[in-house]
Amino acid sequence: MEDILTIAGSDSLAGGGIQADLKTFEELNTFGVSALTSIASIINNEVILNQINSAVILQQLDSILDQLPIHFAKTGLLGDASALRIVCNKLRQYDLKLVVDPVLVFKEGSSQIEADYLEIMKDKLIPLAYVITPNLEEAKRLSGISQITTKNDLVKAAKIIQTFGCPNVVIKGGARFSDDQAIDYLRCGNIDYWFEGPKIDSQAIDGAGCTFSAVITAKLATGQSLPESVNFAKKFVRAGIKSGVKINSQLGSVWQGAYRN
Repeated sequence: MEDILTIAGSDSLAGGGIQADLKTFEELNTFGVSALTSIASIINNEVILNQINSAVILQQLDSILDQLPIHFAKTGLLGDASALRIVCNKLRQYDLKLVVDPVLVFKEGSSQIEADYLEIMKDKLIPLAYVITPNLEEAKRLSGISQITTKNDLVKAAKIIQTFGCPNVVIKGGARFSDDQAIDYLRCGNIDYWFEGPKIDSQAIDGAGCTFSAVITAKLATGQSLPESVNFAKKFVRAGIKSGVKINSQLGSVWQGAYRN
C-alpha cells in the first residue's frame, strides 16, 4: 500500500481540507499521512483561518518525509507566505510526484489570502508540481484572464499556467462554468482532454475541489495515468455531491464514501 502525504488545512465541517484528503485516500486503498497548516472555520459564509506556526509545519514534514518513503503528495491550503516557502523548501529536497490544489478561492465565502501568496505560488510551488488543479476562479487569478466563459478560454488559461513550470493543468469548471454541463478540462502536456456531465442541483459541494485533487493523487499512486485519474475523480466527486451531507439550506459537504455504495 502506498503512503501519500497531504499538506493542507483543517475543515471543521470535514467536507474539505485535510479531513477530505485522508478520507479519500482511505477509500482508494492508500494510506494517508498529513501535515496540518491551518484551521479553517466557516462562520456566516466567511472562511476564518487560524494559521499554524511555520516551525510546527516543518516539524510535521520532517517527521513524515525523513521516515517514510513518500512518492506521491498533494498540497491544499497552505495559509500564508511563510508556510508556502517552508513547504516548497522541504518538498524540493525529495523526488516525489506532487499534485497542487492551489486553494485561492473558497466556495463558502471570502478568505484571508495574503497579497504576495499568489506570486510565491507561481515562482516556487507550481514549478514543483506534476499537475495543478485550480477551479475556475483560481485559474483566472493564476492566468490573469479576467473572464473564462468558453472552452477556448480554458485552453488559453491552462497554457499560461503551464508556463510557470507545471506540465499538466486541470481546470475545474464545474458549476461555475456558464453551460448546462459541468466541464472539467485537462491539458496534459500538449494534449487536451474534456470531461463533461450534467450539472447537479445540490448545495453539498463543500470539499469538492479537495476531494477531486485527492482522488487524482491516490489514483496516480496506484498506477493510473493522469487522464484516467482525472476521469475517475470526476465520477467520484459527482457521487459525493449527489449523496452529500446537508449542513444548512445553503451549504453541505461532499461525502467521500458515496462512490462505494
